[in-house]
Amino acid sequence: MESKNCKFFGPNGGDCHDKSVGAIFYDFVTKNMAMPSEMGELVAYVLLMVISWYVVAFTFRFMLSLVKPVLIVLVALFLFRFLRTFEGGEMKDVLIGIANLLMSGVSKAAELFMRLLD
Repeated sequence: MESKNCKFFGPNGGDCHDKSVGAIFYDFVTKNMAMPSEMGELVAYVLLMVISWYVVAFTFRFMLSLVKPVLIVLVALFLFRFLRTFEGGEMKDVLIGIANLLMSGVSKAAELFMRLLD
């Protein structure tokens, strides 16, 4: 008994019993779907670009998740070495120097920002 679906999908009036599922699907798509238009290609390229950027962002986040623990350990080691090197009075002078350097950088950045607004 012949199925109704073979009559619609198969070539030569429904001879699809000898074909694989992939071949039947290909025949169905080529007979019933429209050929790609210029807009369809544009949508496909935009989707390809979005997917590519997602893959790049995911890869960057993955690599950052691998490197971040190593960076934390290195910063901790340098901080402990820094703390062991200086004594109390010297540490105070070093911290004041660092604070002055940071404040001068912030003031220069604020000055540049104000010049850009003018």
